[in-house]
Amino acid sequence: MQYIQSNYQALARKAAEQQWSHLDYLAQLVEREFTTREMRSIERRISCQCPAIRDRSRCRLHGGLSPGAPRGDQNGNYVDGHYTAEAVRERRWAKSLLDTFGKDKPHG
Repeated sequence: MQYIQSNYQALARKAAEQQWSHLDYLAQLVEREFTTREMRSIERRISCQCPAIRDRSRCRLHGGLSPGAPRGDQNGNYVDGHYTAEAVRERRWAKSLLDTFGKDKPHG
């Protein structure tokens, strides 16, 4: 209601000079208030100058969670690939084969 508080008198004088109806006067007040709010909203959204997150259109502050650490050799903590998703899947697959086929044969 900031626009209405600061401009209602000037707009009332203009409405009286141009012989607007009360409804036209109120409609102009509300329309201008709405326009002012919309412009301020756009300014607030544009004001953030942080860079956008990779594969997203917004920054880390306004766009949600980070997409995560780099994969493979690009990650500074990468050593040998023992715990990569592919290696873990391969070990689970091998274990499932051992569990499935290893129990049928007697030992000895």
